[in-house]
Amino acid sequence: MTIVSRNQGNSEARSHKKRVFYFLMIVLMFFMAWTAVSRLKPGRDNQTGSALESSQKLDGSRPEIVLATTTSLYDSGLLEALVPLFEKKSRYRVKVLAVGTGEALALGRRQAADLLLVHAPEPEREFMEEGYGQSRKEFMTGDFVLAGPSSDPAQIRGLGFGEAFSRIASGKLPFVSRADNSGTHNLEMKIWAETGIRPSGRWYLETGQGMAESLRIASEKQAYILTDYPTFYRLGRRLNLEVLSRDEKYKNVYSAIVVKNKSGQINEAGAMAFIDFLLSKEAQTLIDEFDRDSRTGKSLFQALMPGNETGESE
Repeated sequence: MTIVSRNQGNSEARSHKKRVFYFLMIVLMFFMAWTAVSRLKPGRDNQTGSALESSQKLDGSRPEIVLATTTSLYDSGLLEALVPLFEKKSRYRVKVLAVGTGEALALGRRQAADLLLVHAPEPEREFMEEGYGQSRKEFMTGDFVLAGPSSDPAQIRGLGFGEAFSRIASGKLPFVSRADNSGTHNLEMKIWAETGIRPSGRWYLETGQGMAESLRIASEKQAYILTDYPTFYRLGRRLNLEVLSRDEKYKNVYSAIVVKNKSGQINEAGAMAFIDFLLSKEAQTLIDEFDRDSRTGKSLFQALMPGNETGESE
């Protein structure tokens, strides 16, 4: 018979509890590490962005197209009309990711999207030249505008973008930048470069957000902002801003890019089918008639009918 003292028994009990504690800590650390790796692991199921819910119930047996699009196009509401119609007429279902143009192109480079709808011509051409794109087609245009407070302290009303930007910077008046490498942000940086100005300081507010959120911030701050007109028009009633400047020199050209299948994961056939749909008479008519400015009667988007597009195909 072994006799164990009370102190010895307590010591063994404490030792046992420590072993259990350390074991649980190790298990917890492994679990946390596994979760972190899973989130970082690249793949088509670990993407960020807002998903557009189609009006048509998605059938899991139908092949999926992953469509990465700009937040400005998503916020305009046009895709809510185009995607369900395409799904109804085709054998595909569409998953929409709303991100900036820069992030959409990055998703294409990572083989995480099949089709890109973007509006930054220079980065798009670089994407094609680097061999990441299979085909690129321009399918519609829209307008960019400069919006700001109705009091217009910089007195830019009716001016071209270059002169307007110069006056805003000269007066150090609040200006909101998306600062997200989107198509709108790329154009903004191009205009600043053309004026020879490097914007910085407390007057220059960088949001890192999409178009809709950046417009809300500009409205709250009573700041100037470069925006696509369709998004501004859709949100206008909720904004304490007005359109002060338009410039025909800077058109908002939207392109559809089929991502080149380097990984064996890209649904090229589905992406091409969507482009063919975008360039069809039915879709182009829908784009032209999607919505019209109630004051001017002008369509928010202008379609590029087949045969008139200036897009590139490779």
